[in-house]
Amino acid sequence: MTKVPQAGRVKTRLHDALAAADCETLAAAFLKDAAGKARAACENVFIAFTPPDEIQKLREILPEETNFIEQTGADLGERMSNAFREMFRRGTASVVMIGTDSPTFPTDYIEQAFEFLETNSDVVLGKTDDGGFYLIGLRVWRPEIFERIKWSAPETFEQVYRKIDLTDLHLRETPGWYDVDEAHSLIRLKNEILQNTNAKRRAPHTFEWITAHLS
Repeated sequence: MTKVPQAGRVKTRLHDALAAADCETLAAAFLKDAAGKARAACENVFIAFTPPDEIQKLREILPEETNFIEQTGADLGERMSNAFREMFRRGTASVVMIGTDSPTFPTDYIEQAFEFLETNSDVVLGKTDDGGFYLIGLRVWRPEIFERIKWSAPETFEQVYRKIDLTDLHLRETPGWYDVDEAHSLIRLKNEILQNTNAKRRAPHTFEWITAHLS
């Protein structure tokens, strides 16, 4: 799930720390790393994007990708739900969705999510420190878990968790991680990726951006 990187429309909570043009190139680096991580974990990768009229720019950022679907829906929850529905409509047995705001989480977490779904789990969540989630996986399409949720808020994860708890779905969690949305988390990312070889390997495009702009 991604917004096509555009100056002034992506990473807006970082505008106090970065120019809009730098936010755009940072978002592009995050996107490239997320796509690379997804390709390393599974064979069938689809990029669910918005806005639809920026598809050509997206293709330029991700020239190796061939599978794109437009995000549809009134809010983030509906867009996520519709993306899952489309994947299941195409006959996919299980779907793991990631965003682009957590560039350094291990690829193993995606593989672990698929393992959970292939055994006895219906839903997998990966929580972020700010109360959201960086990963959600489903074995069945259940749109109700995306309804009446306060998105991009400290309570997002708990609201989704409670929705799942009220159903007959079996939930498991992957290890927690963090999103990069504000200045303090950008500093955290800088420290991690410059000091941790594994983080550099997991997010090479982000590492290049960091060394060019922040080191």
